[in-house]
Order: sequence, then C-alpha cells, then structure tokens
Amino acid sequence: VAVLVSPTCPPRVTAVLRPTAAMLLAAAPEQGVAHLLDEQGQVVRSFKDCRPGPRGLCTARAAVVSAEASRSFTHVWAGGKEQPQYRCQAPERLGPILATSDAAHVVGGAVSGKLYLWQLSTGRLLLAWNGHFRGVTALATVATDGYLVTAGEDAILHVWSFASLLSAAASDAAPPPRALRTWTAHTLSVTDVAVAECGPHSLIASASLDQSLRVWRLADGVRRCLHRVEASAPLTAAAIDPAHRALYAGTSEGSCRRDVAERQPRCRREADERQPRGSRGAAE
Repeated sequence: VAVLVSPTCPPRVTAVLRPTAAMLLAAAPEQGVAHLLDEQGQVVRSFKDCRPGPRGLCTARAAVVSAEASRSFTHVWAGGKEQPQYRCQAPERLGPILATSDAAHVVGGAVSGKLYLWQLSTGRLLLAWNGHFRGVTALATVATDGYLVTAGEDAILHVWSFASLLSAAASDAAPPPRALRTWTAHTLSVTDVAVAECGPHSLIASASLDQSLRVWRLADGVRRCLHRVEASAPLTAAAIDPAHRALYAGTSEGSCRRDVAERQPRCRREADERQPRGSRGAAE
C-alpha cells in the first residue's frame, strides 16, 4: 500500500503506514496534532505537540517519533500518552527521520547534509557525520536494518552499513563512516526512496526532480541503475511492489504513474538460479 499526500494543498499532512498493523499515522503540523487511524478512518490515538515537516514522522513499534519542522527538536511519544514522553535537541533543524524496525535507533537527516544517529530509549546522540553536500531529503533501511539508504538535494544516494555506523559511534578514535555504495546518476535533487526487501538482492527505487525514477540493487557495486522510468514532470514520491513487479511514482503535478515489470522479478529469478537443483526440488 502506498500513501501519497500533497505537501502543498492545505492542510499540509505528513502520513506514514504502521508496518505492524493496518493503521495510518497522519499529522497536520498547522494543528499541532497527529492521529493514529484504523482501517475505517476512526481515530485510535492522538499525539499532541506534533508539528513534523515532510518525512519528519515515523513509528518505532509502540513509539512515535517526530522531527519538528521549524525547530531542532525531536519528540518521542510512548506508553499511550498524548503528550511527548521526552524530547531531544539536535545541533540543527532536521528534515526526514527514520526509526529502525527493532526500535533501538533513530536516524535524522539535516538541512546541512549531516546525518545524526540516536539511541531511542534514552535520546542520547551516538553519532553525527557528514553524509551529503546539501540537505538530506529521504531515508530508508534495507536488509532488515542492515543498511541505511540516504538521499539528498545533491542528487546523490548513499548506502551505509549500520554495523560500521555503530562501530564508529562506540569509539572516539574511529574514522568517519564511509558509504558502502554511492550512486550519482540523478542530475537534480532526489526527493524520495523506496525499498523492496530481498536480502542482498533488495531493490531501491529513487525519485528525483530530474523527472526520472531509477532502480538500484543493493548487491551491485556499479553506479549504473538497473531500470529507469522517465516522467513528464518532476517526481516527488516513490513506491515499489514488495514482489518487485511494479513501480509507482507521484509527480509535482499531483498525478501518479505505475510502471509494470515485463520480466520475472530479478530477485526471485536469481535466487532460483543460484539454488542447487536438489534443494530447489525439496523446497518446492
């Protein structure tokens, strides 16, 4: 399921899907409140003092995390309370924010291009490093939180190993983190990133203001993308079928585009080809 929300039509809304339940978390920053909605659109819970910017809202199991659009504060709600349980302050204003699936860490991208890593349970800042030359626009995790994907206004995508980030956070003498993958095919700002999980064969889709939607594979060390879709307007949102069969993109004009893969999903085909024939028959 993909949720595409216009950032220009009032009231401005930031929305995310909760992966563990069929619920939608939506916030109207002008009203300073977020609501958790069920399948019928009924309000299940409310979260006050919530004013996130675009992609500045995320869930972490039972917790909700929000990066304020106008200030450098991050709020965390937990325990079923309407008011934030605690808040922590970053050295600068944050844009997108992301929590790992185990609710252990939170990553935030700043307008300067820096990236910040927090421990969610305590709010302690573990690591800050230079990730992009310009503002960070989108974040995603891939391979069950094994890697972090970041995108920026500098038209670059980076893939970082979470193990290397935690290693750098544990030692003051550790060198700055280095990206595992860097893709530079886009010519204008990357606006969104979507992931279809499949271990090392996971696919990453990136939407850009250069009117293109590109698909990358985590296992590939080359800078060339696997697939490219050209649109008639700048792209602002992306989604990818978990089975690797279709791509979805939202444009700045408010339209949506669907691109269907004509071939068998690359992830599934290559996994079948690498599996020994005997074990493949046993699995079937």
